[in-house]
Amino acid sequence: MNHQIRIRPAAEADIAAIMRVFDQARAAIAALGIDQWQDGYPTDAHIADDIQKAYGYVLCVGGEVQGYFAMIADGEPTYDKIYDGAWLTDGTYMTVHRVAMSDAMRGRGGAAEAMKYAVSRALRASLGSVRIDTHHGNVRMRKFLEKQGFLPCGTIYLASGAVRLAYEKDLRPILQKAPVILYEDRNILICEKPVGQPSQPDPAHADGSDLLSCIAAWREACGYSPEIYLVHRLDTATGGAILHAKDKQSAARLGGMVVGQQISKQYLAVVQGTLSEPCGSMVDYLYHDKAKNKAFVVSSPRKGVKEARLTYKVLAQREEISLVEVTLQTGRTHQIRAQFSHAGHPLLGDGKYGSREKGCTTALWATRLCVTHPQTGKEIEVQSTPTGGYPWNLFD
Repeated sequence: MNHQIRIRPAAEADIAAIMRVFDQARAAIAALGIDQWQDGYPTDAHIADDIQKAYGYVLCVGGEVQGYFAMIADGEPTYDKIYDGAWLTDGTYMTVHRVAMSDAMRGRGGAAEAMKYAVSRALRASLGSVRIDTHHGNVRMRKFLEKQGFLPCGTIYLASGAVRLAYEKDLRPILQKAPVILYEDRNILICEKPVGQPSQPDPAHADGSDLLSCIAAWREACGYSPEIYLVHRLDTATGGAILHAKDKQSAARLGGMVVGQQISKQYLAVVQGTLSEPCGSMVDYLYHDKAKNKAFVVSSPRKGVKEARLTYKVLAQREEISLVEVTLQTGRTHQIRAQFSHAGHPLLGDGKYGSREKGCTTALWATRLCVTHPQTGKEIEVQSTPTGGYPWNLFD
């Protein structure tokens, strides 16, 4: 966003300045031979109504009002019928009306900032699109809208009977990439990582498809700072709750909690076989072979070997598989996968650690995360349920 331009809600005290903007915009449109707004619309009463309904926004430079637009999220009656075409979407949408820029703002990117702002607010509200209309003869505005990703959809009629060309920007592809947020405040973000998505960029996923990059891109599209920090990882094949920080100080404090084993993490796992005890603990020495990206249980400590501790509780059994709740006491690479495999109970679908099941990916889900807030000291707890499908659908 152009940091010289500030967008804020319009106030009654702005009406005189807004009307001066419209006077200049009318003159600019008239110079193009277009009759749009030449009948005195919008009046100060229209702008006052926008402000009363919290629709109106102003663009300011140096504290001076230099632009205006209205943003409406509860539907536009004149868009209910469209002729000579069709809307791209049929769900909820944001409408943008009455976009006007002063002479001083023209050419400085004000209209583009207004459109970006409307798109960001629509995304935050999970609206499927942004719609706008313009005069058929306003070629400059039509080219601008198409440059901003809007597509012409057909013709609509205003309440006055005037004919306008309707445009829409489909936001559904962006919304489909939105992270599933389990908890968020100004310092931390806990979301649900899908199975198969890396936690962060790696050589095999340098195209922005990893979760960290997707969160940053989503936040930027919504008009937020894209600054985001990964606090801990989940394996690509593991889904569930994952913690991020939104500022460097919180990231440093949460990182210290990870090292100090002060963040409580529980997992659900579906393992092969029936465990001899309904609950218990596992304590092993683990060596992570980075070349093979695999952890091995070894008999004694040595260089590169770390102690791995966890507790477990069998929640259910079905035929020759068991649903187990696992609480980590240490956070070693592939810890759950390696320790259960060593105990003779590899996780279902985990071919790297001995499972022969081909009908699923590794059956491991980060189901509960509890952390002390790095700034307030408040205890934050979230839970995540495995998405449907085998083998999770075998258990209630």
